Amino acid sequence: MSFTCGNAYLIKFRFTRPRPKEKYAICVCEEKPLFFFISSNPRTRFLADSQLKVSQTDLPFLRKNSYVNTAEAVTCVVPHTCNIIKDFGSIPDHIKERIKMLVRKSDTLPERFISIIINGL
Repeated sequence: MSFTCGNAYLIKFRFTRPRPKEKYAICVCEEKPLFFFISSNPRTRFLADSQLKVSQTDLPFLRKNSYVNTAEAVTCVVPHTCNIIKDFGSIPDHIKERIKMLVRKSDTLPERFISIIINGL
């Protein structure tokens, strides 16, 4: 199974600590592929404005309000580092636009990732 830019997934990542676990993630580049994690709590080591708050209204598969971490893109290579559990399909356009807005202002993403994400979403 391949990834589609702009789709949300439930993925089992092997590199998470303390053990492998399932994570919600949004594909922001299908070639690499690159993802932004969705977590129930904002990542405190990054600036608060890099953490996009989303709700079940925005992403119906969520169980509670969550945060898209736009400060850090992670890669996933099936089956070496992860396995796809579920593809939830394309995220809404308004969420894509909010992600692009935050990525444009990013102090943490490499320039090449910023360009890839903005042009791909």
